Amino acid sequence: MTLTRRPPTTKATLGELRLEREILAVTLEDPPSEGKGPIPPGRYLIQLTYSERFQALLPELVNVPGFTGIRIHAGNTSADTAGCILVGRYQSGEGEIAESRRALGVLLTRWSEWHNGVIEIQDA
Repeated sequence: MTLTRRPPTTKATLGELRLEREILAVTLEDPPSEGKGPIPPGRYLIQLTYSERFQALLPELVNVPGFTGIRIHAGNTSADTAGCILVGRYQSGEGEIAESRRALGVLLTRWSEWHNGVIEIQDA
């Protein structure tokens, strides 16, 4: 999988999550000035693991420098991230994405295509 981010705004860091060439979701992370900021660009192992916080199996990025418990989950604004990557179907505002639970469902139904693989995070 590849997450390609657009230049950040003061409200969010937005991007696109692709599996091969197919766009699976739009993404939202903290802006650089808020929270922990976006996850550093790089390649990370991605696994489907159980989240105590969400009481569900969710994608987890492993060994992210300066971060722990980084997951891909549903949410709409940077207030929902806690340093994680949010997924949605489309951007609905300057710092908002929409239909996040639906986008997460699409990602989870395709878990066998990315589980125990690598996610590459890159800035555009």
